[in-house]
Amino acid sequence: MERVVRETWAIAEQLLDRYEIIVVDDGSTDATGAITDRLARELTHTRAVHNPRNLGFGASYTRGVTEARYDYLMLMCGDDGLPTPNLPRIIEKIGTADIVIPYMRNLKEIKTPFRYAISRIYTNFLNLAFGYRLQYYNGLAVHRRDLVRRIAPKSSGFGFQAELLLKLLKSGCSYVEIGVDGASKAQQSSVLLRPRNVINVLGTCIMLLRELRAFKPIERTPEVPQVDRLGSRP
Repeated sequence: MERVVRETWAIAEQLLDRYEIIVVDDGSTDATGAITDRLARELTHTRAVHNPRNLGFGASYTRGVTEARYDYLMLMCGDDGLPTPNLPRIIEKIGTADIVIPYMRNLKEIKTPFRYAISRIYTNFLNLAFGYRLQYYNGLAVHRRDLVRRIAPKSSGFGFQAELLLKLLKSGCSYVEIGVDGASKAQQSSVLLRPRNVINVLGTCIMLLRELRAFKPIERTPEVPQVDRLGSRP
């Protein structure tokens, strides 16, 4: 986690005039809390927030959204699932649309055959159900803060990113996709064909169908905020 934060900070320092890094400690019982506090002291524009207990992936993302102060936000995972060398290409696209959607162009190489099959089934199902043609629904998308704050994802786990993305697209938000390289170490994960994994994916799909059927699109403001990159202002 510490390496990811430091590498993200170094890239932001190089490319952006204004930014902040919010490190969320999700009720950890190990040294994570102390590490996040130390990073906040050592790195400029970095803050640490601590959940009182483990609240889950989606709830921690929502906490970060609540704390965020700038126009765009992006989740980065501490396990380096999205390697930081991808960030410059993603940052370059911010401001060209409401949402920047990274997708793993090497997904087949970094996933076990079962996990790859489940991922493709999940993506194809959502595209068929909602009429889109996205490459990936669980990537770490860049969103406009003002739009995300008006949507409260009901899922705190596997499906919260897809839920948020689909609700924003249903509201008429613009997007751009960009291919990135996922971490190769994911290929080493030992995942078997367990019933609970299949049930979890099916449950997420059912939840999304129910949520999107009842969801009333938010009103999207037409302006896309611009990003202050180093050297971009006179």
